[in-house]
Amino acid sequence: MSARECPFCKRLNPPENLYCSYCGQPLATKQCPNCGYTIPSMATYCPNCRVRIESMPLSSYRRTIQSGSHYIEPGYTPRPTVTGNVRLIHHMAVKRRNPIYKASPAVYERLNPYVIAKSGRYLAYAIFAFVIGLLVVLLTLSAMGVASLFIPSFIAALVPIAVYLYWIRSNDRYEPEPTWLIALAFGWGAFSTLPAIILNQLFAPLFGGWAGYAAFVEEPLKMLGVYFIATSRWLSGELNDHLDGLIYGVAAGLGFSLMENILYIARGLAAGSILIVFIRMITAAMHMFCTGLVGWWMGYLKVNGLRVTLGKVVPALFYAMLIHMTWNTIGMLGILGFLLIPWGLTLAYYTNKMAKEALIDEYYWGFATGYAPDERLIPQQYRYT
Repeated sequence: MSARECPFCKRLNPPENLYCSYCGQPLATKQCPNCGYTIPSMATYCPNCRVRIESMPLSSYRRTIQSGSHYIEPGYTPRPTVTGNVRLIHHMAVKRRNPIYKASPAVYERLNPYVIAKSGRYLAYAIFAFVIGLLVVLLTLSAMGVASLFIPSFIAALVPIAVYLYWIRSNDRYEPEPTWLIALAFGWGAFSTLPAIILNQLFAPLFGGWAGYAAFVEEPLKMLGVYFIATSRWLSGELNDHLDGLIYGVAAGLGFSLMENILYIARGLAAGSILIVFIRMITAAMHMFCTGLVGWWMGYLKVNGLRVTLGKVVPALFYAMLIHMTWNTIGMLGILGFLLIPWGLTLAYYTNKMAKEALIDEYYWGFATGYAPDERLIPQQYRYT
C-alpha cells in the first residue's frame, strides 16, 4: 500500500495511519448525515450538530487499555531522578517529538456532577481572588503616587494577556476546559501577587540588587493554584492530561503577569516611557511559559499513570525557576536586555508548540472521535454521553 497524503498539511503518512503524524488531522473523513459537516471517519458524534453517529460505550474502550503498563515509549517516560526529568522536560518543551499513542486511563476521568453543580461557587472564588489582586495593585500604585495611571495601565496590560490566553486556549478543542475552572487558575495567579510582593520585599535585602531571586518566590506561588486543581479531591478529574495542565498553568501565569504588568507599566508611564508596554507584553510570555510548563508536567504525570505530588513536580518547577531567574538577570544587563525580545517570542512559540503536540496526542486517545470526557448540563441534572 502507498503512503497516505494528509488532506490538511499535505505530508505523507504510513498507509495504516488513521491520523496525520504531523498535524493530527484525520486522514479519513465522512459527512454527518444530519448537517453534512465533515467529521473523522471514526467519529461517534458530530461536533457541529451533536447528533450521535454510532454508539460505543466509553467503558468498552477503557477495557482495551492495560492498566499498569507503560503507556508511552521509554524515551518519553518520566525518569527516576530530578536531573533526568529536567532533561526530559527540556526535550519535550523545545524539541519536536512523536505523538503519544497510548495514555493512562486517568485521561478519561470526569468531574463529579456535584462539583459541576457548584461551579458558580468556584467562579465566585475566582472573582474574589482577582479583585484582591487588583486592590493590592491599586494600593501599591497609591503608595508610589501614580494611582491615576491605574486605568490606562490596566488596559495596556490586559489586552496582550487576553490575546495570549485566547491563543493558547484555542488549541483545546476536543475536551475544552470549563471557563469557571480556568478563571479559578487565573484568579489564583492574580491573588498570588499579594504574597509575592510581601516575600520579595523580605528577601530583597539578602540579594542586594539582583532581581533573579524573584524567581524562587514567584514560580512556587504561581504553581500552587495549578497544583491545587491537579490534586484536589473534587477538581483533579478535570485536569486529565498535559494539555489541560498547560491551559491551567498558562492561566495562572497570565493572571500573575497581569497584576505585575500593571505595576511596571504605571511606573514606566509615569517616567514617560511608552516602550514599557511592549517590554511587559514580552515578559508575559515568560510567565505564561514557566507556569504553563509546570502545569503541563502535572498533566503529563497523569498521562503516565503517576500520582501528582510535590516531589514529582520539583523538576518542572526547578526548570521554570531557572528560566525565570535567567530572564530577570539578563534584564539587568542594560542594552543586552533587548535579548529578551527574541527569547520571549521563542517561549511563546514553545508554549504553543506544546499545546499543539498535546492536541495531537488527544487525537490518538479518541478524544476527536467521541471518547473525550463530556460533562453536559441538562435541566436539574447532569448526564454523561
